[in-house]
Amino acid sequence: MPAPKEGGIKGFLTRAGASFYAGGLFMKEKGWVWAKKAGNVGFMVATTSIVVLMPLIFEIMREGQMIEADKLQVKELRQQGYSDGQLAELGFPKVAMGLSPAVLKSS
Repeated sequence: MPAPKEGGIKGFLTRAGASFYAGGLFMKEKGWVWAKKAGNVGFMVATTSIVVLMPLIFEIMREGQMIEADKLQVKELRQQGYSDGQLAELGFPKVAMGLSPAVLKSS
């Protein structure tokens, strides 16, 4: 004859403990699967960001350095008496001459 199930609070706590233990084993197994998947996705996002964004960041920094160098040259040429028109003919960008680009001008 099978053992009778315990009733009352003791029976409830025994069944709840067994249920929590089984649920914990299930979550441990599925947690590792999801952690591996998340790790793979994270690795792909990180490597793609390095390959795509780092050259862009380097180019933006280089462009900023070029603008600063152009500003220094424009300052020296203005001290020598060059006008904005002459500086534009020499190929200096409007940003280096302290003028706002055409896209920022309001009409």
